[in-house]
Amino acid sequence: MQGMASILVVDDDVDSREAVARFLGKAGHWVACAPNGREALAALSADTPDIVILDQRMPEMDGVTFLEVIRCYLRWERIPVILLTAFPEDIYIRRAMALGAVQLFAKAEYGMSELLACVERWTRPLPDLGALDTPQPGGQAIN
Repeated sequence: MQGMASILVVDDDVDSREAVARFLGKAGHWVACAPNGREALAALSADTPDIVILDQRMPEMDGVTFLEVIRCYLRWERIPVILLTAFPEDIYIRRAMALGAVQLFAKAEYGMSELLACVERWTRPLPDLGALDTPQPGGQAIN
């Protein structure tokens, strides 16, 4: 089993948002939710998640606008974002992918296990690189 990831689910559809949050929570992950991009920015300011699951079409701030905003901040520029959309042919999808969305799921076609696998693939812990900080015999530490 993967380690527990912190996930922010952003979707204006309460049923969809709660279903995703419940499923990922039961899989052992910590999940926070926001109903739109504006509230998601406030959630990010409070606690940066390991990954964001983002609906494209939402009131107040849509998914692409949210991505444009977070990619302007160094602390958020590398957060993996999975995009959910009911309109996979939407003209904004290409822009979302250019902004670093790591995966696109069409809402009518994806399964929860597929979403979970994607979350776990993108939140896999990095290998311990601590040994690289240790000077090798004959080498010098760089401070």
